[in-house]
Amino acid sequence: MMDRGKRKRILAAIDTTDSARYVIEKTAEIAEMVGADVTVLTVVDLPLVASEGEVNMAKMVSEEKKISEYHRELIDRYFGGSTGILVESMIQYGDAGDKICEIAERIHADMVVIGSRGLGRIESMLLGSVSEKVLRKCRCSVLVVKAVM
Repeated sequence: MMDRGKRKRILAAIDTTDSARYVIEKTAEIAEMVGADVTVLTVVDLPLVASEGEVNMAKMVSEEKKISEYHRELIDRYFGGSTGILVESMIQYGDAGDKICEIAERIHADMVVIGSRGLGRIESMLLGSVSEKVLRKCRCSVLVVKAVM
């Protein structure tokens, strides 16, 4: 039996857009090369003003089911032939940048792989960038994958 405690761990932080495929593809490539286990994470943003009573639980459950199915599709496609790689799926709620760094710390990730939306400088300044926040806040290495257009 392999000692998973000493294995490398990669956190693949994805959303539900097509660019997530590039993140997972790159993560699978790196995991194969270094023999790392992988956690696939999607963070669902909750409105800051939403009180517990305002959160639509039915919508959350539906969204979680869609994300889980999307994770399963990506994991099957990109890790289906991999042997010895443990791949976990995780869904969290909150601020994406903060949650990604929090989970990376919790699972002792050696690397976070995240996508870039390719926002221009102005858009990025106005909207903020999850990948930039993760680059600044995470203690481990971060790889930003650009989608091929």
